[in-house]
Amino acid sequence: MATNVQIDQLLSPHWFTAMAKVTSALGASGFATALFEALALVGPIKATTVYLYPREGLPSAWFEGDGPGPWRPEGNVRRYLSGFCLLDPFHEACIENRPSGCYALADVAPDHFKLSEYYLAFYRHSHLEDEINYILQLNDDLCLAVSLAFTDELDDSVKARFKCISPWVLAVLAKHFDGYQGRGGRVEKVWEQRVHAALSNFGSSVLTERECKIAQMILRGHSTRSLAERLGVSEDTIKSHRKHVYAKLDIGTQSELFSLFIDALANAQGVLGQDPLEGYMNKR
Repeated sequence: MATNVQIDQLLSPHWFTAMAKVTSALGASGFATALFEALALVGPIKATTVYLYPREGLPSAWFEGDGPGPWRPEGNVRRYLSGFCLLDPFHEACIENRPSGCYALADVAPDHFKLSEYYLAFYRHSHLEDEINYILQLNDDLCLAVSLAFTDELDDSVKARFKCISPWVLAVLAKHFDGYQGRGGRVEKVWEQRVHAALSNFGSSVLTERECKIAQMILRGHSTRSLAERLGVSEDTIKSHRKHVYAKLDIGTQSELFSLFIDALANAQGVLGQDPLEGYMNKR
């Protein structure tokens, strides 16, 4: 049944007309609008953003397109770009050189991601439930992601339709953004390097290297079981490390860890290669 629905949706005259408009808009200012109008025929998209992710530094938003509705908080993309993106599984997938393709949130997120403070702050707060990204590795230094956000959790048939058209979407994106950096598309700033280093260095002034790694992975939404599997240790060992992390940082919950990271992030612009928490704690 899912396959039949997929075929019917992608063989309609409206779909082929939309594809033609995207092709006609290649290299022009109306490309993004044409692309998202086409993608809207595939599934119930509520918000669209095109991000450019450098290997070092923060992403930039090349295009934003939000539909009407009370689910959209003001400044969400701005907050994301200010540093919250460091906890985004799609951002992590891009900078870790995940192959170009179409990925649903479930494909890239840790097992307890929907219990994380990041999910509550950026999905639940926005009344969004699911997301799909088309990831395109432009070159060794830059990755592009087309983010499609949804207010309902997607079923397998909808995900299948978006993944079915992935070769075409990636092809038009590659054509449109060919030579983007050479045309002066994006130049990374030093302050972005500092913010990007904040997560890697977070807690390093008071935590051991292993404890820092665990704190970072907790922030990203990994469960005790996931941490144990990834680090090759027992769950009891992870629990012990987490207890030590919380004690050293004088906190008691994951929510407090998230708040501490976000507060310390404000100091990231003043340090490079150092723990942003150190400067924050000294100012308290």
